[in-house]
Amino acid sequence: MADLYVIASIPNQGKTTTAILLEKMLKSEGKRVACLQAIKGKYDVHRYLSDNCNHYSIPLEATKSREQFEQWLPEGYDAFTLEITYGIHASAAAYIDLFSNINEIVANEFSADWKRHVANHMTEIRDRCWDSPEITKIDPMWHWNRIHARNVIRVLTKTSGPVDGPCIDTTKQFYNPERLTREEVTPRMKLPKDRKKRVIAVGSFPAEYWDIYPNLKWFRFDFAGFMDALRRKQYDLAVIGAAGSDAMKLSMRSDHGSVVCYQPTMYLDIPRRKANPSLLTDFPAMLSRIKHAPVGTPLVEDGALFSAYNNRYWVYDWYDSKEPVWKDGNMVFCTGWVLPQYLIRDGFLEVN
Repeated sequence: MADLYVIASIPNQGKTTTAILLEKMLKSEGKRVACLQAIKGKYDVHRYLSDNCNHYSIPLEATKSREQFEQWLPEGYDAFTLEITYGIHASAAAYIDLFSNINEIVANEFSADWKRHVANHMTEIRDRCWDSPEITKIDPMWHWNRIHARNVIRVLTKTSGPVDGPCIDTTKQFYNPERLTREEVTPRMKLPKDRKKRVIAVGSFPAEYWDIYPNLKWFRFDFAGFMDALRRKQYDLAVIGAAGSDAMKLSMRSDHGSVVCYQPTMYLDIPRRKANPSLLTDFPAMLSRIKHAPVGTPLVEDGALFSAYNNRYWVYDWYDSKEPVWKDGNMVFCTGWVLPQYLIRDGFLEVN
């Protein structure tokens, strides 16, 4: 058994900061700690990697049940943090539904009128994303009550000092962390290990590679140094992570070893996926499909805002591609955050 701390809120409240500070505190107590995120692609993963955290992404299919969720928890840890971002979409609700205890992160400046601030945020998202006369039929707070029917502990951030309850001040001092809420989980995932391959990586990439390939060398965002290692063929597997801008291009395509690329636009001209803002989404129906339909079942109408999830992995596909992963020679291209577990299962990646 292990402890799980669910850390949830809307963006820009300090979730990642809270998770990393808690990870450091638990480690100082001698515990083995991993930081989890509801899968959100390249966003924030580099912060965890830069702070030397053991990071894992939890895919959407893991939200079907508590048992399914535990299949994606790596064995060998005493405690986990799990970062979840509230959103108007059903996928956020799918994660929250698994838990009874939530640590809700609230920036101190919004604490006096928190629900109104969240409502304004959700409404702004709704009005920006859809262009339809029926837009008002979408309640931007449709899953607020289901969240707050749980045991929710408020964690204030950006305070000037300690308050009555868990909080983090502007100097990143964590007060009263023992008052956080947690629950017990049973980790059931055992990843394969390949200690023989020489693996190099650059940019933001699924950190599970580091667990599978312990000898991985990360060049952070030093693409020049990475390309030099590529030219020198100093690897068996190269992982090209996301860099942010679709305008970035790499001049060399290596034919040595295996290469996995998480930003295909570095080599290919692929347009970003566009949604039809007039197509509304039935969020409760989408949530029901996530919970009950086989993985790969279309979650929403083609062309709707969240139709980027309509693929065999239920991974958000940023680009207008037929598949979120395909092979071309020695290269594997991924247009979404396709975890190495999937690539191994489907024969795109080898482990000795």
